[in-house]
Amino acid sequence: MRLIQTESTDVYFNLAAEAYLLEHSYEDILILWRSDSAVVCGKHQNICAEINYAHCIKNGIHPARRISGGGTVYHDMGNVNFTFIQNLKTGLEKAIDYKQFLEPIRSALKAMGVETQYSHRNDLLCGDEKISGNAQHLYQQKRRILHHGTLLFDANIQQLGDTLHPQGNYKDKAVKSYRSKVTNLSAYFNKFKDVEAQLAELWRLLAEQFSSTVGHLSEIERKAIMGLRNQKFALPEWILGYSPNYQVDKVIDLKFGTIKWHAKFEKAVVKEAIFMDSNGIAVLTEVSSRMIGLFYYSPEFRDALKGSILDADDIYLQLF
Repeated sequence: MRLIQTESTDVYFNLAAEAYLLEHSYEDILILWRSDSAVVCGKHQNICAEINYAHCIKNGIHPARRISGGGTVYHDMGNVNFTFIQNLKTGLEKAIDYKQFLEPIRSALKAMGVETQYSHRNDLLCGDEKISGNAQHLYQQKRRILHHGTLLFDANIQQLGDTLHPQGNYKDKAVKSYRSKVTNLSAYFNKFKDVEAQLAELWRLLAEQFSSTVGHLSEIERKAIMGLRNQKFALPEWILGYSPNYQVDKVIDLKFGTIKWHAKFEKAVVKEAIFMDSNGIAVLTEVSSRMIGLFYYSPEFRDALKGSILDADDIYLQLF
């Protein structure tokens, strides 16, 4: 087992690293990594329906999308992510097996003084509170599997809740997140004072389990991963544009009252938009017409609001 600790705290780089190593390596790998504040949705989710996009932009929380399915998770430096990448040792019919990857994590946490249990959704719990969410992706071409999960060591739980609280009424066929009550592992640790000490001990125990030493990405790997980051994982076309088609209804607060906004999107491009007053009468029709065909959250989308009552940061962000 190759153990890798990435120096990067850029969520897009680390998601790209997972994808690159899944496709371009042949060895069994375990990565532990952290990222600056971010929120990561599953491949088949509508990210705008899963997060409070305006809150993310205001607070420097980076929206992102991964290659596996499952629900949306919050990251910050108090959250530790683990990623297993392995060659399949069974047939495809038995490929999805969460426990083979979670047992080493549970064993290490137990050695650190924390007992965990499985939820009915293959998450890890302390008591009845979630401390780890997990997802998998099967790369059939090379018969390799990626399993990754979160470990809430000392994350900002308030920020987590605010971030995963979308605004508006969404209609789509996307995969929905399952909301659970969460807690931090730090509440259970006695002798490890901070996340750095907790992470170091976790690495020590996992290295002992796998009879290996912790290494880093090679320079060749880093360059290739950075290219994948810039060409895919950091792009709005992947983060927003991969969302299934959807429609949304929102109430926009103005100084003199409220208006309603209805819009339909395909690959994050506006296909239909209308603003209505409290009587259901269309307003700002010129603005609506300028929105059609524009990519959501693009500079052109913002430009469409210029000269209107919506052309202010606090109002503009309500459209997300």
